[in-house]
Amino acid sequence: MARDDYDVIVFKILTYLYHNLKDGYIDDTYLYPLTNDFPIKEEYFLSILEDLEDKKFIKNLRLVKAWGGEVISYDLSQLKITGDGVVYLRDNSKMRKVINAVKEARAIMSL
Repeated sequence: MARDDYDVIVFKILTYLYHNLKDGYIDDTYLYPLTNDFPIKEEYFLSILEDLEDKKFIKNLRLVKAWGGEVISYDLSQLKITGDGVVYLRDNSKMRKVINAVKEARAIMSL
């Protein structure tokens, strides 16, 4: 799977938020587009976050939209994974494939 594939981005976001839930640590600089971990445009990134919130996998997404619906600013500092998000991360078969692909890639890179 490509690094900018929807399922890969969802996996990274939910995994990060799940670790935050367990550890209580939030890195405000991690969840941003056009970075090594999220090599996608801002519009695509925000669309994925809105989709995750619509599916009740995350909560506390704060978007400020202009009259036409365009996002003009956002705050991810209070973003949290929900119980449904944890279940999706654990049980979804596509997520299992992403997890295996990431593990294989890390193993290859560490050679």
